[in-house]
Amino acid sequence: MVDPTSPKPCVVLLPSFLYNSHMIKKKVLERKDILHLAKLSKLQLTDKEIEKYLKQLEETVEYVDNLNELKTENLDPTSQTTNLLNVGFEDGEKNSRNLPQEIATANSKKKKSGYFVVERIM
Repeated sequence: MVDPTSPKPCVVLLPSFLYNSHMIKKKVLERKDILHLAKLSKLQLTDKEIEKYLKQLEETVEYVDNLNELKTENLDPTSQTTNLLNVGFEDGEKNSRNLPQEIATANSKKKKSGYFVVERIM
C-alpha cells in the first residue's frame, strides 16, 4: 500500500548547471551557481546578496518542482492564455499606445541610430 503522506516522485528539467549530465536529477544550488548567473548577468554581488539569491532561487526551483504535481493529462497545450486575437492595428490606423523610440532609449548607456546597443552573448 502506498503511503499518501510520502513525497511524490517527480522530474524537473533544469538548466544545465543545475543537474548532472549523466542523469537528470535535481541538485542543491550552490554558491558557484549564483556566481555563474551573476557573471552571465554582469552583476557584482556581495556575499550577503549571494546568500540571499541562493535562498530565493532554491525556493523558486522548489516552487516550480511543485507544479509537477498538477494533473495536466487532460489539458490542451497552449502558448498563451488571454485568447486575444488580432491585437494589432488596421493599416493606416495610428497607434497611440506606443512609446516613442527617443523616450525608450533616452537613458541607455549605449545606443546607435536610435537603437539599444548590447554586447554579443553568443
